[in-house]
Amino acid sequence: MKGQRFKLFLTLFLDNSTTVKFAVGVLVGMAFSIAVILSTIGIMDGFQRALKIGLKKSVGEVVMNSQGGGFFKLNNSIFEKFKSQNIDHYSALVQTESFLIFDEDSRGVAVRGIDDSYAEVVKLPLLLKDNEVAIGSEIAKINKIKIGDEIVLAFAKGNISLKSMPSLERFKVSRIINHGVYQKDSKIVYIKLETLQRILELGHYINMISLNLPQDSKYKDDIEKIESNIPILRKKFNAEFYFKPYWREFAPLLEAVKVEKVMISLILQMVVVISIFNILAFIIFINEKKSKELFLFKALGLSKKAMSDLWMKLVFLIWGLSCLLSLVLVQIFKFLLLKLSLFELPSEIYSMPRIELYLSWTDYLFVWSLTLVWILIITFYLLRRLKQKSLLAGLRQEFA
Repeated sequence: MKGQRFKLFLTLFLDNSTTVKFAVGVLVGMAFSIAVILSTIGIMDGFQRALKIGLKKSVGEVVMNSQGGGFFKLNNSIFEKFKSQNIDHYSALVQTESFLIFDEDSRGVAVRGIDDSYAEVVKLPLLLKDNEVAIGSEIAKINKIKIGDEIVLAFAKGNISLKSMPSLERFKVSRIINHGVYQKDSKIVYIKLETLQRILELGHYINMISLNLPQDSKYKDDIEKIESNIPILRKKFNAEFYFKPYWREFAPLLEAVKVEKVMISLILQMVVVISIFNILAFIIFINEKKSKELFLFKALGLSKKAMSDLWMKLVFLIWGLSCLLSLVLVQIFKFLLLKLSLFELPSEIYSMPRIELYLSWTDYLFVWSLTLVWILIITFYLLRRLKQKSLLAGLRQEFA
């Protein structure tokens, strides 16, 4: 019975093109407002997610250095402490500065000596031979280097003499690596660990260990796992080594993005409020245009409470359809961000050329619920005023 009454109520004011166009305009406006907020949150979350994935692909989950920043050996004591913490995935590294020379151009790079275990830690194809290197995608793009080209790396010989000429080593580019973060893709060059140790005359010394912590279901995500385990590792290794998470270098930027996401989402609520006023205008328009028909509803015994319930069902219907339409609009925005050159970002400023929208179900639930709260607060006041309108007033309007 109530369903039939609501269908009749909808048929009452959707019987002409003017009212239908007004309803569609209200619906699209509300959906667009919701989609704008969702897209803003999605851009922020997408940036954080892409940045963290790129950073993790460059160093693993945790980086271990000696407290003084010098070289050390990967000895049995370190092996045993890793074993006691169930750390199975780790890789010894040597990182140093160098100049990459190609076709009469040179640029400063960070050369990272790696072994085969490093590929398992960072999940990148980095299996190299003695005379091969892998370079970041931005290095290849800026210097126009292709796979198979030969480059020269210049290493300083500070340990021998300040006056000595640098050591020039020639390598073949076997891979071009894309971390997804400009600062990494424009700086890092990978070579075999033994090769770099030989060039720098380090023997078996290293200056960095990249490691992944064991998975544990008690942590909700990797960030909580890393933040909980780093203090344990510091205590285990005393003051000899220090540990930092993969996002430490960009921690201020990530924190700023998190704060901005909240602030922008709150500011954009004003867009939703404006769209809600369109809903109120629609209700007032219908109430005036169809006043005679609505009076007949009341005259035939429909109570004020039942009439308010019909209006509320209409409001919920507009909200529900707007939420569904916002899903479509978000997908359109996502496609445009990825495909249109208009939305391509300067990588050196924003760390990546494009940002993909990333939204979790909690983001949708948060925005939709907040929109519904605003709708209920504002429409409740209007419906309360309509409810106070007497039957006698409606009778006078009927025969005016």
